[in-house]
Amino acid sequence: MMKILGCGLLNLAFFAVPIITLAQPPQDNPDKWEQIKAQKIAYLSAKLELKPSESQKFWPVYNEYSEKRDKLLNEIYPKLSKQELDRLMMLSDKEAAQRMDEYFIKQTQLLDLEKKYNACFRKILPDSKVFRLYMAEMMFKKELLDDMRRSKHGPKEEY
Repeated sequence: MMKILGCGLLNLAFFAVPIITLAQPPQDNPDKWEQIKAQKIAYLSAKLELKPSESQKFWPVYNEYSEKRDKLLNEIYPKLSKQELDRLMMLSDKEAAQRMDEYFIKQTQLLDLEKKYNACFRKILPDSKVFRLYMAEMMFKKELLDDMRRSKHGPKEEY
């Protein structure tokens, strides 16, 4: 169990933090955030190949899910200044334990949210399209990160 937990935390440190910053709008260019959201919708639409009847039911539910997920992710991974990060590195054991407990409570809430909306998606779409949705989201994030890394105007190093 501890090995699984350790691997999960390691994966979080290396993979989730850069991706999570995508859930937070760029501070210097709010229009860029809207552009990314529009690109994501177009990307998902192309990958899912939704019928008009599916699309009409799916997008309102997905948008609600996405909004709730982004809000929760911003609570789990707030943008922190260098000073805030330095302060967090100096927490007492008691404060650190409290922060970890809060973190896992939020992670559980995120998992519960994902399970709830997975059930909603499965009522609207066939399982193959729901699975394609998750794969397409992952592929979009990867492509977006790759594009940002290649761009000289990529995201600032802020966690």
